[in-house]
Amino acid sequence: MPRALLITGLLLLHIFAKAQAPVFTVYEDKSREMQAPAVYAAFQEGRFKPLPSAFLNPGFTTSIFWIALTGVPPGQDWCLVADNAHINHLELYAVAGAPRLLHITGDFHPFAQRPLVHNTFVFPLQPVAPLYLLKVEKHHESLQAPLYLRTREQLQQQQVTDALANGIFTGIIVLIILFGCFLFCTTRDAVYGWYAIYVTSVLLWIWANKGLGFHYIWPGSSFFPSRSRPLFVFLNLILALQFITAYTGIRRSWPIRLFQGVWLVFVVLVLWPVPYTRFVEASMRIQQALPLFSMAAVLFVTYTLVRKALQKNRAALIYLVANVMLLVFVVLENLYHLGKVQLPSFVAHYGIFTGVALEMIIITFGLAARFSSYRKEKEAALVALNRQQKALTDTIVTVEEKERKALADRLHDELGAMLALTSLQVNAGKTEQAAGLLQEISHTVRTISHQLTPVAMEKYGFRHAVEDMVQQANASGQIHIELIIIGFTEDRQRPLNFLHTLYRLVQELLQNILKHAGAANVLIQLIEHDDSCSLMVEDNGKGMPPERAAPGLLRSVHAKVGYLEGHMNIDSTPGKGTIIDITLPLPEKLNS
Repeated sequence: MPRALLITGLLLLHIFAKAQAPVFTVYEDKSREMQAPAVYAAFQEGRFKPLPSAFLNPGFTTSIFWIALTGVPPGQDWCLVADNAHINHLELYAVAGAPRLLHITGDFHPFAQRPLVHNTFVFPLQPVAPLYLLKVEKHHESLQAPLYLRTREQLQQQQVTDALANGIFTGIIVLIILFGCFLFCTTRDAVYGWYAIYVTSVLLWIWANKGLGFHYIWPGSSFFPSRSRPLFVFLNLILALQFITAYTGIRRSWPIRLFQGVWLVFVVLVLWPVPYTRFVEASMRIQQALPLFSMAAVLFVTYTLVRKALQKNRAALIYLVANVMLLVFVVLENLYHLGKVQLPSFVAHYGIFTGVALEMIIITFGLAARFSSYRKEKEAALVALNRQQKALTDTIVTVEEKERKALADRLHDELGAMLALTSLQVNAGKTEQAAGLLQEISHTVRTISHQLTPVAMEKYGFRHAVEDMVQQANASGQIHIELIIIGFTEDRQRPLNFLHTLYRLVQELLQNILKHAGAANVLIQLIEHDDSCSLMVEDNGKGMPPERAAPGLLRSVHAKVGYLEGHMNIDSTPGKGTIIDITLPLPEKLNS
């Protein structure tokens, strides 16, 4: 018997609690002209319909909806919450005999007009009335609005949790933006700049979507709040394609340019300073068509990324994984707001924020790996450059040592022998013969001096020195050399080190032809351009087989060209002569 009484008591408590539970019903005003008294009359006539799960979800609609709330429990400081930050216009009426207007708010009104400071719409219900009527106006758009009651204490606790979660997620994304800016400033690689801009746009879209933007960034605007979400959606799509092409190396083909162009047009239309409520029908048709267009873009980009990933493109694979992570959370949160699934509170309210944060973290790791690879490549390039410079220095030292040895041998073999013979002639009293030997010694010393430091260059300039060198070679009568010099009329304004090295290049190439080529005709062209000079030496001699045309054969010439940071090309065929083409950057002119 006691057990039966207990069960009966529990049943009575359940029935009593159910009787005290708030009841939401809905009425659709297709004319969009009904006022509160007429709506109240419709309620009394029983024309309101039950609202399953207190979730208003008509989708794209051309109507205005009225929500009737009855059965608000007494004794608590209750608030009615319309959990959607993007409703254009709301009016709340308390009905105790006749409808009495309590609050007007919405996206079309400044944020300060909200009854309570909250990112969504919260209406205090004190004192408690037997009936409340809520007008929800978002016609010619997609409308979803979960409705529920909360006490002020519960709302305060929820706001603390929301502020903490939003702050943490925002902080993570801001750090990612700063990291992208740092990488861009360090490397000047455009991919990091586009990444920082793209993540900034995504963050602004999240803030607009959650009502944070209206709350903290543009609270006084009645123009921008209703346009902020579509604006940042289109910007995100444009910047996402821009970043993907820069990050993965995908070519910006005409479909990508088409998608970006269409979205850019809609950015302009969204920001156009004309109320879109004048074109509600066209606006709704565009809103219905845009998801299909955007889905086509997503499918195209996904196909391209999958193809690139299968081709071992690591960046494409990383972006795919990150995008799948975001897509899962976006779908879950949207399904929740559409009333299709039940989710934990955290996932329901922070699903998109979580997905974006995870996506950005994954991509950031990929970019960090790219930066690390860039740094290693740069270090390897520096090591290779140092090795090249060391090899060049070693070559120059070796060549100089070889030239010193050749000079020493010549001094010993020619001048030493001639001086010894002159000494014998003097001792024998043959002064006339001795005088002839001294004159020959003087000529030899002069020739060696000219080879070491061309006196003509010091006295008359580089151009005259080259002409003098060619004239001396032609004087032998064994070879015909044609010299063409264009420019170098103000060579004294160039550094002497550059002119001496260039002179040595011409001299060494000419001596190599005289000693080894067996040529009868030679053409030397030396042309000065604005920021470079070209030296071409062509002969009709024996030529060289390809294996001998390697840098080892003209090691000294290659060393000098490398020292001057130039480029050298050898075109030689056995029996058909040789063409050596050298291009050198010109150093800055000296101050006159």
